[in-house]
Amino acid sequence: MSTVLKRFSLVGVAVALLATGCASGPAKAGSAAIVGDQTINLETVQDRTVRVLKKEPAAQQMQDQGKLDQVSKLVLADEITHKIAEYAAQRENITVDETKVYDAVQEKGGPEAAAKQSEQDETTIYRRQRDVLVMGELARRNLSTLEVVIDFFQVKDPKEAKEKAAEVAADSSKMSKFVQEAPRTTSGQQASATNQKVRVTENPSLVHTMLWGVKPGTVVAFPADEQQASWMVALVKERNKVSPVPGEDELAERIDPRLLAAFGLRVAQFYAADLNVEVNPRYGVWDPTDATIVGNPGERAGFVGVTSAKNKS
Repeated sequence: MSTVLKRFSLVGVAVALLATGCASGPAKAGSAAIVGDQTINLETVQDRTVRVLKKEPAAQQMQDQGKLDQVSKLVLADEITHKIAEYAAQRENITVDETKVYDAVQEKGGPEAAAKQSEQDETTIYRRQRDVLVMGELARRNLSTLEVVIDFFQVKDPKEAKEKAAEVAADSSKMSKFVQEAPRTTSGQQASATNQKVRVTENPSLVHTMLWGVKPGTVVAFPADEQQASWMVALVKERNKVSPVPGEDELAERIDPRLLAAFGLRVAQFYAADLNVEVNPRYGVWDPTDATIVGNPGERAGFVGVTSAKNKS
């Protein structure tokens, strides 16, 4: 009995903490975030967070470690990602077979098991699976036919990468200077180029990056490898549809499903690039590079900035 009482006491604490600061937010009162012209209500995020805390045995430990805020950020990021996937599906006229949604959840042991140890619960896991299928279809439609043309350079220091990306966003003419000044790799090759054509099939290590998630005229900076030993700064100049190379037609069936989903998310972000994402300061700010919520702009995992009067980073 004492465990049950502690559990529900924790939930009460969560509600109180989540309610703190609700008055200061985006333009529309009572919103946790605004995506385009759609509002994600504070109540939605609060209710979902409470449900996650109720279903997770480690809830008390999460409280002890001060992670209640972290849970609400995961929930809100999921809500924003859903809006992005929904918008992209509408743009591309993608409809999902509900039988596939149901079967996918059942393959994971049903909604309760599928939602375990995540920000999902039994009421949202089907929606999440639907979004996964949408992004999978977006990936299949673009994997072997999408090409971007970029100017790019690489540096080792993330701070330098973000600062130079911001400079290019403010003045795109600086890109050529940074390309020329870029250091060489350990093998002596120039770690920069102009008008470089990039395709996923030829550059699989870039499949999860923001190169595929932005419109031409956008500057991005992100880790060029998993170890973050090098950072890439790129100005996306063109986005083209090309003919697939023979043998690539069935590539989507052979690629790691996680990479396919990551690429599909980037394509979805491209279609939703015009949607402004405004987050209630109580939660932090949206980080498109990782599709997460972070405490402040300086914590973003990369940089995204449009080279125009309406810059955003």
